[in-house]
Amino acid sequence: MDLTSQKRALLATSDTRSLIGLNHGIYGDMQMMARGYSARADVLRSADGRDLSELFAELEQVATIANESQQRFVDLFTYPVTSPVTSVLQTLGAGPKFEDASEYGVPKSSRAQHETLDMGVPFKWYDIAWRATWQYLADATEAEIVANAAAIVAADQDNVFAKVMNTVFRNTNRTVLDKRTNSTYNVLAFANGDGWVPPAYEGNTFSGTHTHFRTSGGATVNSGDLDEIIADFKSHGYNKENGSQIVIFVNQIEGDVINGFRVTNGAKADFIPSQGQSFFATDGDLIGQQASATFAGFPVKGSYDEAIVIESTRIPAGYVTALSSGGALAPSNPVMFRQHSNTALQGLRIVGGNKADYPLQDSYWVRGFGTGVRHRLAGMVMQVTASPTYTPPALYAAA
Repeated sequence: MDLTSQKRALLATSDTRSLIGLNHGIYGDMQMMARGYSARADVLRSADGRDLSELFAELEQVATIANESQQRFVDLFTYPVTSPVTSVLQTLGAGPKFEDASEYGVPKSSRAQHETLDMGVPFKWYDIAWRATWQYLADATEAEIVANAAAIVAADQDNVFAKVMNTVFRNTNRTVLDKRTNSTYNVLAFANGDGWVPPAYEGNTFSGTHTHFRTSGGATVNSGDLDEIIADFKSHGYNKENGSQIVIFVNQIEGDVINGFRVTNGAKADFIPSQGQSFFATDGDLIGQQASATFAGFPVKGSYDEAIVIESTRIPAGYVTALSSGGALAPSNPVMFRQHSNTALQGLRIVGGNKADYPLQDSYWVRGFGTGVRHRLAGMVMQVTASPTYTPPALYAAA
């Protein structure tokens, strides 16, 4: 296993302490040589003798690797931007058509069917202070300091996921003020029946009431709900034919029900467990390939028709959430992930305190980003309820 793989594996298991140890083993001698004549690190060390300047440098490495790990999810469902508004083509797979050639004429002009929207995405800074005084650092062990760092990295990952989900579950449009330019712009939700008419695709036409925030009409998810979601994505061109993977996120409650979908029970397709499942039995021969064990860093429960199903405790019970992934950083991905235009200010960063000799003292962690819908037809949420009215879950109802 190469060095980068070792680091990612340690971060994936939240073994931040081993990660720092690996960095120390690789860079320790070099740092000692670079320090040379300076003995400032001898002035303040952790309770177990660890050089705090070196430890700060290694925590910066942890932040860098944490950013790489976070991208597994972000890359597969978002597209990176640095501007507040982006003009986005809302069609997928629709383009010019060949016509029969004529001996006496010239072909008529043809072009791609353009349907663009100005899609806005907000930006906000998030930080968390370490509040580490020199007295605390002198009495704390390396393990205690690293534990704080590990908790902050985990909190950052939760925050990024939550903000993406806020965008996914929000069914209303909003207007945001850009304080830097003092201008306002629209941040649109997925198709929500606001009068926007989705572009036609392969003979499929839609109205201004078309919405991707729906209710199941029953208290329990059934195979027809998944059929409806998959059929809608296909009607807009989000399918394997055009290089898109439909991913359905559910809670364990819905996952347990989906696990039993079979053609013999009236379903359109069989639910097939993924390669990561320990054991499963079928009523007949298994034709085709099982879904991979993981996708975007999540364990895959299995597949149904063209969709893969991911079960996660981060998805509220009573909701079926579907997103189309075009691949890592694909322009067709459903959500925009905005970061600062200055690359030095992107990602999770640890910022040293105002004492250069002791950067860990009063240090803090910061990340600036924002999320907004990019493709209004590449995401859908179905609430499992008998009510005809969709209501966002409380967990992700915040702006």
